[in-house]
Amino acid sequence: MRRAAPSIRWAFLLAIVTPGVAEAHLGGGDAGLMDGLMHPVFGPDHLIAMVSVGVVSMQLGGANIWRLPVAFVSAMMVGAALGLAQVLLPHPELGISVSVLVLGLGILLANERLSPWPIIGLVALFGACHGYAHGVEIPKSVSPGLYSLGFVIGTAALHIVGMVIGEVATLQIWLRRGLRVAGGLVAVSGVLFVAQALPGL
Repeated sequence: MRRAAPSIRWAFLLAIVTPGVAEAHLGGGDAGLMDGLMHPVFGPDHLIAMVSVGVVSMQLGGANIWRLPVAFVSAMMVGAALGLAQVLLPHPELGISVSVLVLGLGILLANERLSPWPIIGLVALFGACHGYAHGVEIPKSVSPGLYSLGFVIGTAALHIVGMVIGEVATLQIWLRRGLRVAGGLVAVSGVLFVAQALPGL
């Protein structure tokens, strides 16, 4: 059984990520920082996927704890740049919906014996889809740089939330089982998201 100390570490990281953003907002000079920060939170598909990345990274363990979030955020930034440049990518919303389904299955099935590289590749692909959607939706009234910084910070915070959830779930068998059930529910929500995205293709 692992100790709870790692969870405290993740919670501490989450705590130090957000105050500077809040201070910038209170200062009135965010010019889009808070818009970007909150964008992932208000999209349920984005929110579920980003938290799930953190959970799956903990389940895979080892260096994968950082590999998955870094792959997602890095690809998300590339996707956002493509969105800002108005480069046409096919069906990004479908990719976002599929990401929820696949990451839900990841929570259901992932463990430390599973090869991480196919998952890392998929996470990078999904990160690009999420980033592209962010990029094309950036309001004209805000600074693209600050908006992008906001959603990178927001995404990192959601990954850390997922890491905390994944770490806490290791403390008791019933929590681990509950997490697998949650993964199944995430996968079901992914099916619903996919069903909603398909008519728009």
